[in-house]
Amino acid sequence: MAREKDRSQALAGLRPDLGTAAARLGSRLRDPGELAPVPSYLRDDETVRFVVLGTHERGGGVLILTDARLLFFLRRVMKPSLDLPLGRIDSLTTSSGLSTGEVALRVGENVVAVSRIVKGDVEPLAHAIRQAREAAPDAPAPTSADAADTVDPFEAMEKLSALRDRGVLTEAEFAAKKQELLDRL
Repeated sequence: MAREKDRSQALAGLRPDLGTAAARLGSRLRDPGELAPVPSYLRDDETVRFVVLGTHERGGGVLILTDARLLFFLRRVMKPSLDLPLGRIDSLTTSSGLSTGEVALRVGENVVAVSRIVKGDVEPLAHAIRQAREAAPDAPAPTSADAADTVDPFEAMEKLSALRDRGVLTEAEFAAKKQELLDRL
């Protein structure tokens, strides 16, 4: 019961759209701290539509669908390993096994796959991606590096401090991100 309360408090401390999308995972999201780096990569005009756990390039983590792009964050990694504008997705296919499935996205000649998604999340995720892709502008979204350059380091530092104070970030994670921000000054 206390663990559920801690999870709820951690989710409540996130951006409302991210917290709402992540809340549907329930107890499958064992560590809401996995979502800590996500807000710093989201633009103010970007809305989170769907959050799912899975594996991308042999690493487990969290896939974030916004109205503009897909982001994949490996567990406890502060930068996304995937930042894919929805306008670049040519097609989408799904497959499912007994308990998990995969979403495969064709991007030009390449296929970007996220596997080990809970079977019940595969089709809702695929549907949400298709809907977001239809509504997304044709122009590709800025890359995460472009978005990071427009973030005010002082505002980012305040957000990081708040995440540390709420226990979402460890002291080591906070120190690493703080140094990254200071290096940009």
